[in-house]
Amino acid sequence: MDLQEYEEKVKYSEEINYLNTYILELIEIFADLTNVTLLEFHKYEYEYNVFINQFCINRDEENTSQSNKEYKIFLKNNDVVYGYLQINKRIISTPTIKKIISKIIKYLKREKDIERKLYGNDLALNLYLIHDGSVEFATNLKKGFEGLFNADITMDTKLEKYLDDINKKNSKNIIVLLISDIETINKYENILKKINELVIVLGPNDHHISMLCGKLGINDYLSITSFQAIDLKSVILNKRNNLLNKNKFGNKIIGVTGISGGVGATTIAMNTANLIARNQPNKNVLYLDLSTTKAISNLFLEKNPLPSKTIIDLVNLSEFNLETNLDNGLNKIRENFYSVTGIQKHIDKDLIEKEVFLEKFMNYISLCSAHFNYIIVDIGIADASNLKSTLYDLSSELWIVTEMTLPDISKLKTFHSLLKRAGLKDKISFIPNRYDSQNALSINDVSSILNIKNDEKEHFDQYKIPNDYKNLGELWNFCELVTDKNMKSPFVDKLDHILEKNELYTKDHKKESKGLFSFLKGSN
Repeated sequence: MDLQEYEEKVKYSEEINYLNTYILELIEIFADLTNVTLLEFHKYEYEYNVFINQFCINRDEENTSQSNKEYKIFLKNNDVVYGYLQINKRIISTPTIKKIISKIIKYLKREKDIERKLYGNDLALNLYLIHDGSVEFATNLKKGFEGLFNADITMDTKLEKYLDDINKKNSKNIIVLLISDIETINKYENILKKINELVIVLGPNDHHISMLCGKLGINDYLSITSFQAIDLKSVILNKRNNLLNKNKFGNKIIGVTGISGGVGATTIAMNTANLIARNQPNKNVLYLDLSTTKAISNLFLEKNPLPSKTIIDLVNLSEFNLETNLDNGLNKIRENFYSVTGIQKHIDKDLIEKEVFLEKFMNYISLCSAHFNYIIVDIGIADASNLKSTLYDLSSELWIVTEMTLPDISKLKTFHSLLKRAGLKDKISFIPNRYDSQNALSINDVSSILNIKNDEKEHFDQYKIPNDYKNLGELWNFCELVTDKNMKSPFVDKLDHILEKNELYTKDHKKESKGLFSFLKGSN
């Protein structure tokens, strides 16, 4: 998000607040003019075809129950319904009342148009009903879904036919698998590991099938013997504020720490997250800035110099609710790429070192781990504080970024020794940044100082990143990621190689050489 987009979103958010205020004021005026004692405003939730109670007026405090007679005034323009007013008595329509209703509809239409731009709520909702031969049941189920959802419903026996459309990320997809035995799940096992949509399985009341679905990251297994179409609606409504992407197979937490300030740990962490998100469009990636100095990642990822919410606000939430998280420090960069803004005030440094923060942070990591396949944690400068020691232990992989200077290698020797004694040796990767800079030590000299074996020396050599100031320096001044602007730079080429070597993604180089996937190699 650049600064212009950010300012636009702020403007849209303010306009929605104003419109909402106007709508409620007009509804109150409507209640005054019609003398109704009980009124409810139900707004239409387009994505899931459900009316949500937004506003209520009850002027008969002694009578809290609704009248037996209820009247509805639908707020619609042509065939588009925005909501309805529910009142407890019949009213006489007058030109003034008609004008008020017309204005309410006008503001609701404007509000919906802005929400589309702000939240992307105009993405199509597609429902794929895949069955293994139960045509009659599947047909009846499809009819039930059509009455419940504002969605395109596709019924077929082969899921693989639609993978290209699903992977385009220009729609929100729900996949319902209707199966009769465990063989169907086995057949789709590899596909289910890769796709990252909301998958619901309907099948026999079988514990083994349910357990297999759980291993594949599918939380919703419903018994076909007691299932009704309305059950699916409740499943989706319960998840509507969470990410639809539910595939948890192969999730990883990668901690990136710098042996000292300025060695490039944040640059490597941000671009690593960006590369994984670009090369794994079916996986959700979270970049989490937990550096204990004033964070700068918000400038690169969000183009926001003064974020109002940071990691401090986010960890105080007791649940992972996407809408609430986005209001409290979580930022959506792209469809599958999110970030969390780090601390912005020096006084926050003491706060994140406290035990109470650590407990809340661990709880938040646990909650969001179910929604993100890769979490890249920018740990900041390496030390043995309580918070960072916990992060080293929590990470699936721990990257230690260093320069090949004598002061940095001396610090690395002490820090590496501490990590080995803590039993973390197997998850450590050294990332020598700017290895070819002036006055940099050789690999042999570094190996001697660190007293590492030949296999560790080879690892150290394979992960070294060249000095690419020509590309990085220019983009740094404009707070731009090199992985967004110049995929052919030496820095990106080496980082790409490291991520492939660590099996974080695999690219088809033969196809690339023929010109395919050229969008991954784009430059200025």
